[in-house]
Amino acid sequence: MQRTLILVCAAVLGLLSPVRAEDKKPAGFTQGTQVVVVGRITSPPKGAINEKKMQVAIGPDKSDYTLHFRKADITGLRGQNLDEDGLDDGMWVRAEGRVMNDPRRIEVTRVQVIAPDDKQLRRSAFYRQGYDLGYVSSVAGIRQVFPQSATNQISLGAPFVLVGRVADDTGPFEGTRKLQVKSAGNTWTLHVPKDAPVMDVAGKKISVHEIQDKQWVRAYGWRSDDLRMRVERLENIGKDEAFRTASFFRADYPLGFVEPLEGNDRFSALKMSGTVVSTDPVWGSVTIRDENNQEHVLYGDAFHFTSEGTGVTFDRLKQGDKISVEGRTIRF
Repeated sequence: MQRTLILVCAAVLGLLSPVRAEDKKPAGFTQGTQVVVVGRITSPPKGAINEKKMQVAIGPDKSDYTLHFRKADITGLRGQNLDEDGLDDGMWVRAEGRVMNDPRRIEVTRVQVIAPDDKQLRRSAFYRQGYDLGYVSSVAGIRQVFPQSATNQISLGAPFVLVGRVADDTGPFEGTRKLQVKSAGNTWTLHVPKDAPVMDVAGKKISVHEIQDKQWVRAYGWRSDDLRMRVERLENIGKDEAFRTASFFRADYPLGFVEPLEGNDRFSALKMSGTVVSTDPVWGSVTIRDENNQEHVLYGDAFHFTSEGTGVTFDRLKQGDKISVEGRTIRF
């Protein structure tokens, strides 16, 4: 009893050593949570001893996360198979897995190199604005991201172009407008809204349901979530031979590629105010009526919404709200 009182008094008086930042239990996800990790390798696996783990740094404090990948697939920038010797210090990787008994220990099922160094990270399809130093994101249920965004702003999607091979088409009569497309070792889900033009190689408009399994496509759009894309324009390339003879074919990327759209000449700015007419939670869109009584369908991944000067997320918008919108569309 006496010892307890002494310890309590010492703590109150500040006589005990302060708790170091590295001793604090890190904030993170609970055991079993399915996550995606994007981080920079700080301690690569030791191939000489067949080590199946490595450390990556994430966030402004460069918190160490240990990735265990004994049963994981490892792929390179082009989707090629790698072993642990292909993972080097300074590389950026994306890993899928589940949290172990420590929020900074992840048992991963897949590891992919997404950038060779810091400079190239921004050209990765997995770079997120405001998370220049990496992140850990849940992929099911209520999506959360650690650490908090460095910009402390509502993050928009990323505009990019994807070239890949269809792994699962919509079918000729199905109501869905989703395609599964494999590109550089990843399988992306492409959501194709009804207002997005779908073209064949001759430039003729076709239905998204005419695109078949194992055909190659080129898609322009916005990353709406991890490995998910909202398409603004979709081009059907055709079978393997047509892809290999296409002007944009890259011999060093035979499995397709994903790259960001850059340059002011690729976009048209849009800024307006109006009243919310309706929202569509399936597509993440909002229909607003502007001051000229014209209606516009806008998507939450490409536009900032503000109400009375305060930023609001798409899910908080409701019919009748007076909002201002600012963003951009891809120019074709």
